[in-house]
Amino acid sequence: MATIVKSTTNTTTIDMVTAVHPEYRRMISLWRFLRDSYVGGLDYQEGQYLTRYQFESEEEYRNRILQTPIDNHCKSVVHTFNSFIFQQPIKREFGTIGATPGLEPFLADADLEGRSLDAVMREVNIQSSIYGSCWLVIDKPATNVATRAEELQQEIRPYVSVFTPENVLDWQFTRKPNGYYELSYFKVLEADDFRYRSEESTVVTREYFTDRIEVRVYSGTTKTGETVETYPNPLGRVPAVCVYASRSGVRGVGVSDIQDVATQQRAIYDELSEIDQLIRLTNHPSLVSTIDVQASAGCGARIIMPDNMDSNLKPYLLQPSAQNLEGIMNSIQKKIEAIDRMANMGSSRGNRAVTMSGVAMDTEFRQLNVRLSEKADNLEYSEENMWRIWSEWQGLVWDGEINYPNTFNMRDKVQDLNLAKLSRELDPDNPYIMRAIRETIADVICEDGHLQELIEYWQPPLEAPAPNAIEGRTYPDGEPIPAALPQAYELATSAEQCGNCEYYKMNPAQAGAGYCTRFNGSAVREIYWCAKWRAKEKSSTPE
Repeated sequence: MATIVKSTTNTTTIDMVTAVHPEYRRMISLWRFLRDSYVGGLDYQEGQYLTRYQFESEEEYRNRILQTPIDNHCKSVVHTFNSFIFQQPIKREFGTIGATPGLEPFLADADLEGRSLDAVMREVNIQSSIYGSCWLVIDKPATNVATRAEELQQEIRPYVSVFTPENVLDWQFTRKPNGYYELSYFKVLEADDFRYRSEESTVVTREYFTDRIEVRVYSGTTKTGETVETYPNPLGRVPAVCVYASRSGVRGVGVSDIQDVATQQRAIYDELSEIDQLIRLTNHPSLVSTIDVQASAGCGARIIMPDNMDSNLKPYLLQPSAQNLEGIMNSIQKKIEAIDRMANMGSSRGNRAVTMSGVAMDTEFRQLNVRLSEKADNLEYSEENMWRIWSEWQGLVWDGEINYPNTFNMRDKVQDLNLAKLSRELDPDNPYIMRAIRETIADVICEDGHLQELIEYWQPPLEAPAPNAIEGRTYPDGEPIPAALPQAYELATSAEQCGNCEYYKMNPAQAGAGYCTRFNGSAVREIYWCAKWRAKEKSSTPE
């Protein structure tokens, strides 16, 4: 059952309004930290995530917070993920609901705030990456219209709202007889926020049950609360969908993409403050003197000492060494590299000058591709559930299909061009290799698919291998010699034979015979030879 968040009032009414799920109580501080880490700026400063020095006053601590820059890696990681997933269009097949009059307005303005469905889903992916999950509520205004025509005339239609976990106070899943867990209760904070609540604030919550929807309001000024609105839920189910970035062991709570990144970002934040302090102390050393010495602050200060001062008490400067600065900079760089490993973005973000090997780069791309595919599958599943609820609001049944990209093109263009160049040097006379090289170059340098198709269209056609000039050649036993074989194809007179040539492949169905990959797979015999003979490369495993 729900537990109660501590309140500044002593009334029971506010406790009824602000009852929360046990996981909400456990996760709320982490969610706020992740939100501040993504937003940065003033929110991060007000969170006071900078480690406080011992004996540091409140004013000194606040000044140090204002002077310390924030290197926001969390936002970079989240938006890089988002750009990969939505770089290709989402394919939506609507089935029988495709002719519904309210479909096009919903696609163009899904949240009644002017944002298209694609823009809303991009926002959903960002919020789920930050918090680990977020919620989609598909609601419809409660009206007294009698017909669909009146609904269309008044532009009454379902719309979607996005709620972050900070605003979802309570939820409950119930297991059905078939084993499926269905959301049976959902409570969302519609006005105010715990962090900014004061004695006079107003708190508004909306609670979804399977049979009704209730709106509760608490006024801090009058210290009273009441249920201001109750209306039936015609769907018989809670119209909300939980979108996960990655699933955890608790329903309704996901695993954030930036949880570990945010911790490293905070460590970098502390070290940037150390750098700032070290530079200031190095450039402006501390003066040690007796109370009688008159000294002014600032660069090139003048110091006046008493005439009768003991020589052992003369003022002197305390100036720390700047050698530690390089060590802190190296530590920050190591943490940035760790962030890239956590997010599988060592090559994507371009933070490292170290050249990765082809195998390491390919492995990292594969890991990132798997991670993005999992996120895309979660978005695809959640959007299909959203469309099911949307269809129910319209009195229809969803029979369409949503397809998000499953693979993501994360290629190194320079590496692809170098590979094409090397392939051309290894086999410059093969027209098929040259055509593949041209296609690779066009695919790399052409962002516009139509331009690439135009380049491929105007490529010169491949010429068929020239037939042998001598017609009617046969082996001594009368079997015809394929016309594609060169004129120099003849019985071998040395150890160089087709049987030990790199282009030769054995034919299991015919002893002593096979086919040549150099000449379009023409049938050849092991003891014959031609001028294109190439020594077979040694292999560690037998054929």
